[in-house]
Amino acid sequence: MPPITCDACRQPAADHDVVNYGSMEAGYQRLCGRCFNEAAADRLGLQGFEHVAFEPIRMLDGRGTEHEFRFRTRLFGPGVAIDAFELRDGCPAGYRYQVIGEPDDEPLELLGKLIGKMRRALALTHLEDTDHGLRVNDGLVLRGTVDSDPEEDHRVPMVVVDGRELSWNELGRT
Repeated sequence: MPPITCDACRQPAADHDVVNYGSMEAGYQRLCGRCFNEAAADRLGLQGFEHVAFEPIRMLDGRGTEHEFRFRTRLFGPGVAIDAFELRDGCPAGYRYQVIGEPDDEPLELLGKLIGKMRRALALTHLEDTDHGLRVNDGLVLRGTVDSDPEEDHRVPMVVVDGRELSWNELGRT
């Protein structure tokens, strides 16, 4: 997807880093992450909030498969969230992680917590490919996230386990 131009700084921004910010009364602006965080900090009266942009990193999962993670920092009311996610076709997909802290927390400390969380989660595997198809491993435990399947008109649930997107029917067969 082509980049979106931020209405505040006029710089190009990836679709996954753009926030529609405003209200019905005053109208909305499409802001990049940095401009959104600056506007939110100003609105909340936070002096010295620093928006930090982290470079992507690559990590291995429990099967030895490499995954590239992007980061997004968002200031919200009482806190700040740092998200880590994979991109597929320019959109967040697969593995997704988040850590939440205080707006005055050291960004690198929050990033360290997030990377630790990612390492622990990536080391676990829940699914196995077998001759009979995908199945739950011997632990009989699945950990993942529930999302909606963008390919379905009726927003059928989709589950992401081990970074794999499974339709509701695929999950049932597993």
